[in-house]
Amino acid sequence: MFILLHQLSLPVMFATVLVICLAITWIVIGLVRFAIARGGYASDEPLPIRESIVGVCATIFGLMVAFSAAGLWADSLAARSAVQQEADAVENVLLLSSGLPADLQTSVRDSLKAYVLHVVSGDWPAMANGERIENPVFDRSGDILIDTIGLLSRRSGANAQPATYQPLVNQLLAVRHARLLRLSASHTGMSWAQWIAIWIISTTTVVAIAVSNNHVFRMQILATHIFVVVVTSAYFVILAHDRPFMGQISVQPTAFLAVSAN
Repeated sequence: MFILLHQLSLPVMFATVLVICLAITWIVIGLVRFAIARGGYASDEPLPIRESIVGVCATIFGLMVAFSAAGLWADSLAARSAVQQEADAVENVLLLSSGLPADLQTSVRDSLKAYVLHVVSGDWPAMANGERIENPVFDRSGDILIDTIGLLSRRSGANAQPATYQPLVNQLLAVRHARLLRLSASHTGMSWAQWIAIWIISTTTVVAIAVSNNHVFRMQILATHIFVVVVTSAYFVILAHDRPFMGQISVQPTAFLAVSAN
């Protein structure tokens, strides 16, 4: 969701969100002033609406933002953990492969290096573009792992000392498990329900501010625009962290690059 916004640079993202929020705010101000005038009230007449409703709406908005942000931080940590576990397991396979016969060692190392290369050059750009897990671009890295696991499993079954191969198979299974966690984490983030709820609450708060300050136009503009800055900042932070593998603040394949450099 909002993939184009996620891929913007941070300054451009903030400016875009600010423009959108300002446009909605001016539409709200215009509708409020039109509706109140049609209701028979004078433009300078205070309305019988308590400003406490603004505080209630703003508090609910803050709680929703805090609730959503907590989930985003947890998703980001889970994504980083999955990437690190995957890279560590790959490195373990490369280290343990030194005890294999020369031909098998070469095959396993070449397969793992091809896997790391495809993760960095294939998986990461696809995750950054919001591609679904079913996209064929992710099949290549999965096929490499399955082929390598199958190769070691067959050798383990035919060898008189399967204990030599079992740790490698276990680590490859750990790589596959962490890979699935990484791909799942690439699509975590706020749901449509959360976005709609936050938008409704923030818009309702702007309406309440505009209505309660309608009798003083300058104060109406000032109060609504102060809240717009607050709302823009909240939306900006959420958008910047909404997808762990999108945007400038995203999980990078640093751990895999370190493994490939060894």
